[in-house]
Amino acid sequence: MTAPNHSIPPDDDDFEPTRHASRHRPDGTTPEPMYDDLTERTRRIADNYVDFNTLRRQADLGECRMLAEAYDIAEEHTRRDAEAGAHIISDENRLQSHLRSTVASLGIRTNESDIALTNRARDAHRLTTQFPIWMTALDEGAVTMRHAAALLRFERKVGDELRDEFGKKVLDYARTHTHGQTESYAKRLAARLNAAEFEAAFHREYEERTVTIQDFGSGMSRLTADMPTGMAHASYDLINKRATQLRDEHQEDAKQHRARVRAAEAAGEELSAEDTEFIEDPRTVAQLRSDVLVETLLTTVPQSTLESEAKGNPHVNATVSVIVPVTTLLDPDAPRDIALIDGTEPISAFEARELAGSVTCFDRILTDPINGHVLTVDTRIATPQMRKFLQARDRTCRFPGCRRPANRSDLDHTHPYAAGGATSVDNQAHLCRRHHTQKHQQPWRVRHLGNGVLEWTSPLGDVFITRPEPPGPIFKPSDGLAYDPAVDPAPF
Repeated sequence: MTAPNHSIPPDDDDFEPTRHASRHRPDGTTPEPMYDDLTERTRRIADNYVDFNTLRRQADLGECRMLAEAYDIAEEHTRRDAEAGAHIISDENRLQSHLRSTVASLGIRTNESDIALTNRARDAHRLTTQFPIWMTALDEGAVTMRHAAALLRFERKVGDELRDEFGKKVLDYARTHTHGQTESYAKRLAARLNAAEFEAAFHREYEERTVTIQDFGSGMSRLTADMPTGMAHASYDLINKRATQLRDEHQEDAKQHRARVRAAEAAGEELSAEDTEFIEDPRTVAQLRSDVLVETLLTTVPQSTLESEAKGNPHVNATVSVIVPVTTLLDPDAPRDIALIDGTEPISAFEARELAGSVTCFDRILTDPINGHVLTVDTRIATPQMRKFLQARDRTCRFPGCRRPANRSDLDHTHPYAAGGATSVDNQAHLCRRHHTQKHQQPWRVRHLGNGVLEWTSPLGDVFITRPEPPGPIFKPSDGLAYDPAVDPAPF
């Protein structure tokens, strides 16, 4: 017998709240917190969880130091070998041999692979020797080893001269964000600090783009394609829109079919041939995305091979938001900052200029040159302008720790519209479907403090502040001159 799967669905696009479990009030306001035995149990396990989390942090840090010491032992073995005389293998190979032998003595007691421990020992050595400020923060419990792992994953993408700056900025960010958010930030920062190398890496990988297939042996395979990030997001958005549209059509067809069946039963009439043969489509959005991709590949002619005026234009337009500094568009040879797709994923300046050159109209996102925050978006239609402004400001779901992109999240009224809340940028923020539902069905309270800053209060009374991350470049004032975005012209 197979155990039921109670895991959280992997994709919020497919998440639909249980309708019969809704607890929100008719006016849309959040239910009052309940104080009973379940509240006390939750408070107790929350306190215990924090205690165990502290112990785990200390254990992880202790393991890091021990692995770093194992690396030091391997280095000392290598140094003594060099003093003893010449060897036919290189110093690096001797170090690798000694390191693997040393950590194997640890792993054999804990059933851990010496290969995995070797890699972790190298990371521990890098962390302890190159980022002392991180070791201090880890000692204080301000960050975790999972935050440190995010740092190490991208620090090699910046040059030695930028390592200290990179480490400090990532640490400052990590102190108030989850390890997942820190990883996304470190990736963007590494690309921004080393914009020229980022462009070079893009062109190298672009030249090596390909399509591969992996067979699972169960009648299923995985098709993987390498492509520019902007094109990848546009393709996914297009596929997702078509899949969602099909799912909605199937659900509407099933709803009308059930209504006709009830009407025929009530009237004592026979079903039509169409209703007799009707079969509901059970496919989820995730399954439909796969099916739509396959059908698109197998039934359409590539745009580049068509000779008609249409040239394969899609029936549903993909939507991709690109945040690109104007200086990057003006000077292609010396990028000063990176462009971002959907406000989260770095893309090359080359691709940003290609996308910019293919559109007929721009939405200008004006950011504060001092702190980088979004100030306004220039468009003529009010509702799209507000949505574009909020997407540019929020970038992700605004629940603490959530990284769901804003363009795949719901736009929520912080103070419910049904309860008199205004439809304004100071009363709206993006929440993914899961956290949007939680806000209405569970006693999680949120207050808008202005400028996109949200104050969350958990059912236990804990308060969390989430702030929108500035997508724009930050210009620091020089010679003691302050910049006033309300009256001073843009500094470019």
